[in-house]
Amino acid sequence: MDLILRSRHSPTLKFSRFRTPTSALLSSLLLLVIVIMAGCGKPPSEPLRIVSSPWPGYEPLYLARDLGYLDKTDVRLIELPSSNITLEAFSNGSADIATLTLDETLTLLAQDRKVRILAIMDISNGGDAVMAKPEIKTLADMKNKRVAIVNIPLGIYMLRRTLESAGLNSEDVTVIAIPEDKHQKAYLRDEIDVAITFEPFKTHLAEEGAHTLFDSSQIPNEIFDLLLVREDAYNSRREELCKLINVWYQTLDYINEHPEDSARRMGKRLGMDPDSYLLAMQGLILPNRMENSHLLGGPSPGLLAPAKRLEEIMQHEKMLPRSVDVSSAIDPHFQNCL
Repeated sequence: MDLILRSRHSPTLKFSRFRTPTSALLSSLLLLVIVIMAGCGKPPSEPLRIVSSPWPGYEPLYLARDLGYLDKTDVRLIELPSSNITLEAFSNGSADIATLTLDETLTLLAQDRKVRILAIMDISNGGDAVMAKPEIKTLADMKNKRVAIVNIPLGIYMLRRTLESAGLNSEDVTVIAIPEDKHQKAYLRDEIDVAITFEPFKTHLAEEGAHTLFDSSQIPNEIFDLLLVREDAYNSRREELCKLINVWYQTLDYINEHPEDSARRMGKRLGMDPDSYLLAMQGLILPNRMENSHLLGGPSPGLLAPAKRLEEIMQHEKMLPRSVDVSSAIDPHFQNCL
């Protein structure tokens, strides 16, 4: 099975030489220019552009905006319909920051993209799942069935791990690449039998009668969602990035202190009622400040071991063209700003 990932200038001021009737007038004009320029400080930076796709673990960003923690002059949140478009937008430089998975991060590093990990947003512990028609009772029953996946590294990775657990190989199923926001429609039209998907689409499929065959709780510490920044933005906008990450943890504190209000606000954006959202969040671990400091800080960041294991699996499955070291994307000193 071969699946392919598809993927300002400011105006220039021109001065021309001109003659003036008196030197006094020239002096006055020069003085006026000096006064005007002195009053023009450094032009404000454009907002940091953050792209993301629907996923409960990314919702605290939008909650932060809703609560007024994020200043729109500092940050511009752009929600894209699917994760593959998010990856493409970040890859082509249309955004400074993106919400991406660890496997996507390894893919970017293998392409020699310069990125930095700002935070571990969540660890999937059931939020990614294999949803099947009621008559498909076991993983082995997937044989000869139509399986929808998202055509990104995570979708391919989850397929590999699912088939491995089922004792099947890629020739045993018909794989159809469909964006996650189209899974429910394909299921209702009887175009697929199984969908390898994630929240909130997992919940939407369950509402249509699909059930969970396999999920990320059975492969713990393998699916991490990260907040990534391009290297150029990391080097030039460190203070703003530090402020953003502190806002992230401030929002997590709000979620812990006001779970019902948070679920109502965040669930509404994803088309989920508060109870469904809270249920979906049970499939995620949201690392706090201390846990992030352990995963990304110190002489031996905790993310290195699971990243290495994931990198070996991806390389074995020919999902990476070469070996990569995620430590190049980690700056343990950044955690000090927290």
